[in-house]
Amino acid sequence: MEGLESFDKAAWTKKMLHIFYDIYIKAIVMGMRPNTHFDKTGWKFLITSFKEQISHAFSKTQLKNKWDGCKKDWRIWNKLVSETGVGWNSEIGTITASDEWWKQEIQEIRGAKKFRHVGLPTGSDVDPGTNNADIVDDGLEEDNCDSEEDVIPDF
Repeated sequence: MEGLESFDKAAWTKKMLHIFYDIYIKAIVMGMRPNTHFDKTGWKFLITSFKEQISHAFSKTQLKNKWDGCKKDWRIWNKLVSETGVGWNSEIGTITASDEWWKQEIQEIRGAKKFRHVGLPTGSDVDPGTNNADIVDDGLEEDNCDSEEDVIPDF
């Protein structure tokens, strides 16, 4: 049984997210995700590499939950930037729209409120001026945290 610290919710910094994404992509490039999910070697690589780079151990479940949360955020953010009537503030990486627009979107899209004053928590320069049609439906399917399915959104 894992220690109690594995049940604490982690405070993810921008640096941790960058490391997380880099390791995730490296594992895929190395062939540790032969289909839609990581194999045992892949999960071991992710857990070990992440621990080595941030000096804190996370369980498979914690890393999987984080990835699922990132996918969910990506879907919400992508839906918001795909709407008509929005602009983009590239200086601070946020969506610009009227208060009325935000009020409506927050009511219609669960989770939209978190993007009212901040962008995606990737730390990357995600510019919605690119053609989102290419990435809207890139295999991101709803799943629960027990699922083994993982896909990479094009951040």
